[in-house]
Amino acid sequence: MIQVALINKLMMKRTAIKFVLLVLTATLFHTLSAQTTPNPSSPVVKKAPKYDTIIRKHVDKPVVKAKPVQKPVVQEIVLPVPEFVNQPCYYDKPGNKLVKLETTTAQLLTKKKTLGLKGAKQFFSMDGTSSKVRFITRDSVAFFIKTSGDVIDLTSYIKLYKFIPEDQKREVTVTTKEGLLNDKEDEKGKLITMSVKPISKDNYRIEFNEPLDAGEYGFIWVKNMDLKEFSVFAFGIDWKNSN
Repeated sequence: MIQVALINKLMMKRTAIKFVLLVLTATLFHTLSAQTTPNPSSPVVKKAPKYDTIIRKHVDKPVVKAKPVQKPVVQEIVLPVPEFVNQPCYYDKPGNKLVKLETTTAQLLTKKKTLGLKGAKQFFSMDGTSSKVRFITRDSVAFFIKTSGDVIDLTSYIKLYKFIPEDQKREVTVTTKEGLLNDKEDEKGKLITMSVKPISKDNYRIEFNEPLDAGEYGFIWVKNMDLKEFSVFAFGIDWKNSN
């Protein structure tokens, strides 16, 4: 009877152990099923595919424009204007300024040569052998003059003469009348050829085709040759090295 009781007790223990193992197995299975089964209420997160190559976005570098080369600013030269009308002034180009000439007068004289046998001459004569206004130059000699606006051909009204010093005077022959015996050696000075170019309204630039020789000069308005006295704008030119 004792052996039967032990056997029954062992059988009951084995049955209890099997039950416990069965419960544990069922619990473990339920847990694993809950972890692997997706929850329909939870969003599904898709994993991005993996690539071996790294792709980088290409960004062009900004183009740097070269700064333009700035040209030197050329300052415009404003030419001076004579203060008074009909009075030529020497143009000092380096200083861009005007220099007034000596204002004097000349007498228009007529002289017969050898009682008229050698004809007669008209000449301008002014006091002094030299001008107080002098320039040491021979190149790029120019003068500016302003008119009242009623002059059509300026070279017909104003002349430039080269005077010859003689007996405390400066003289230049204007016209000659031939006689029975001609004597051209008695002629003095000469008329200088010049050109006139407009600068602005009523303002002109006087230039010369050839360089002026050293000597005494004078601008004279010859609009009315019936006068006996004329206004002269005189100057002298000196050369350091005359050639």
